[in-house]
Amino acid sequence: MSQTLTKLSHPLVDEAQYNLLRSVGYLSASERSDIVDACVFGDIAHIKDKRKSGEPYITHPIAVAEILAGFRLDRDTIIAAILHDTVEDTDVTDEQLEERYGKVVARLVDGVTKLKSSNHNKQQNKAATFHKILTATLADPRVLIIKLADRLHNMSTLDAVSPEKQRTTAQETLDFYVPFARLMGLNDIADYIEVLCYRNLDSEMYNRLSDKLLQHGLGRNFQREAIHRYLSIVLNNLELNGHVKVLDNRVAIYRQFFRNRGEINALLRHYAFEIVLDSIEACNKLAYYLIKKYQIDDTHIQDNIRRPLPGGNQSLTLIYERDNDVIKVTILTKKMQNAARLGVIGAEHASDVSQSVIQASLRNMKDLVDEETIDENNPDFTAAVSTINELMDYLHSSKIICYSPQGRAYELPQGATALDFAYAVGPMIGNVAVGANIDNKKAKLGTVVKNGQLVEIEINNHSQPKAEWLGFVVTNKAREEILRWFKDLSAADKQHHGQQALDRALKTHQKNLDDLSASDWTNLLEWRGLPEKSALFEQISSGTLLPQLVVSRLFSDEMACLNAECYSDDDTAQPQQLIANVAGVEIDFANCCHPIYGDPIVGHLSRHGLVVHRHKCFSLDDIRKDNPYQIIQLRWRDDKATNQNESGEHSGKNSGKVRFPAYLKLSIALSDEQISEVIYHLRQLNIGVEKVDVRSSDTIVHVIVRSRNHLAQGIRDLRSLLGFPNIIRLYQL
Repeated sequence: MSQTLTKLSHPLVDEAQYNLLRSVGYLSASERSDIVDACVFGDIAHIKDKRKSGEPYITHPIAVAEILAGFRLDRDTIIAAILHDTVEDTDVTDEQLEERYGKVVARLVDGVTKLKSSNHNKQQNKAATFHKILTATLADPRVLIIKLADRLHNMSTLDAVSPEKQRTTAQETLDFYVPFARLMGLNDIADYIEVLCYRNLDSEMYNRLSDKLLQHGLGRNFQREAIHRYLSIVLNNLELNGHVKVLDNRVAIYRQFFRNRGEINALLRHYAFEIVLDSIEACNKLAYYLIKKYQIDDTHIQDNIRRPLPGGNQSLTLIYERDNDVIKVTILTKKMQNAARLGVIGAEHASDVSQSVIQASLRNMKDLVDEETIDENNPDFTAAVSTINELMDYLHSSKIICYSPQGRAYELPQGATALDFAYAVGPMIGNVAVGANIDNKKAKLGTVVKNGQLVEIEINNHSQPKAEWLGFVVTNKAREEILRWFKDLSAADKQHHGQQALDRALKTHQKNLDDLSASDWTNLLEWRGLPEKSALFEQISSGTLLPQLVVSRLFSDEMACLNAECYSDDDTAQPQQLIANVAGVEIDFANCCHPIYGDPIVGHLSRHGLVVHRHKCFSLDDIRKDNPYQIIQLRWRDDKATNQNESGEHSGKNSGKVRFPAYLKLSIALSDEQISEVIYHLRQLNIGVEKVDVRSSDTIVHVIVRSRNHLAQGIRDLRSLLGFPNIIRLYQL
């Protein structure tokens, strides 16, 4: 760094500028000169601003720029980072930035500038800001990495704010920015941010694990070196040119610990390594050797070289046990390693298949944004809240990647069907779909697709959407396209399609419309409060009523009550009432998976009525394979009785009346004193305890809860009370 730096407003600012200039040596002299100018400009703009810690504010954006310099990002991104708060917090305008540093810098700064309105609440302002960041990122991914670096620095300096603010910021970051970053393939920076989220979310849990990691640091280092030597010898023996790198897997350990997916002492024996080789053939050779030597089963092999993960990351990952250690080995080429570091920002360096996967994620998010276009000059804050709620659901859903015969990737939520895939390709395919070939095997449109599968949709240009499709499609896109098609029909055509759909549904019971008696029709029309059959058919084609549910009502072994009010005679809300759009249908809850309010659920249409299962229930696998149309998507109502605050205060007529059984397995055998403490603490949370079964090395607790969130709260409290053992929910005893 040969140039002499101008003294700025404070020694801390001088130091920040000096450190930044040391980090951007990869840029040209003229670009570095522009960066110095931006430091001076930003220093003057923020001259009156201080951080909560008392430091000059400009030290923060310069530090953000230094973080980005570590990724060797370009001149525009570095300058935008230095000036990212000027338009929001000072008198500097977009026009001034554009005139001085160019259009790109001005656009990047605008992308990370918050939307605020005194006429709207905090949630609406935050949603509008998230929406703006999402939209700007889709136009230029550098917006996201600036925002992530901003979050990374803020999260590392939260000590100056209140504990409540620390937790709120950490939760927001974990909910939105971390999954967004991972979806864009920015895993390096996401890892650092995620660890800081845990530190600020629950310092007691974080410190407990951190202390354990320090205590076992020397032993872990010894083991890492031993495994590293062994893997290097394997490469040498196989005559493979490459290098073994020890990975810092603390973020994975913290994640598993905080998400209650492992005990501390077991997690301390997890190690991770990255092996970079010259070619895919070399990756395959090494993987074959390790799989054979350690008898690694398919569940511990992830071949994401041919089938990249969401975010575009390519690698071949193996997990095996050796001397009670759990070893994760990630095998990849140098090109894959470079592409994985910057994800969407370095997409031009990625393989074609990796770029296709990244584009699949971008398409899905663009679809979300396009549904609610927000005018920045006059933003619709209510629409922003709706869009961001959908985005949050999308970010936190488990995702799979399926491929067309042409090799194009399509990202779908776990549980999606072949018909969802068809509509992901486009409405012109979905609307005329008649069947599918999945991995070259014939399949029905209702068949659930799996990660990495090749899906070919069979079409018939004379075919049309069917009303019963609304029962099994999972994606909003598919549902909206089907409803849009029916909406444009005439009333007569809607009635015709509804009638056909009901006739097809009756065939599953070897019946047809002619088999329905006058009393059957009277029953159905009174149930729906309708004057005539045509209105019932229109409800079916409009998506208001599934034909499968009509049949379930008619032909289940036990007829349901004529309306949901039958359940309320004793002023007690029954679980059946919490399922949306199924009033008047006989409903039961499956004993194979014990679903509770808040679980993702599906319904199995059986002769006993509608049986509610968790969407991942193993007992549905064969049914999905042979009769996928018997499985319909269900959702819970928003019910006040399940949404009480942590103090246990109730609201609403049926508050506290809705109860579900659940079963917890604690990884420790409780003493009599601990059992008393567990029962006391759970009752403080209004969680009932029916039975405590202490076994030789663990304990099973039978509880009664309102919802999935209620149960999660109980698990969190018990972990803290008992020294953070592993506690899992059992779905079947």
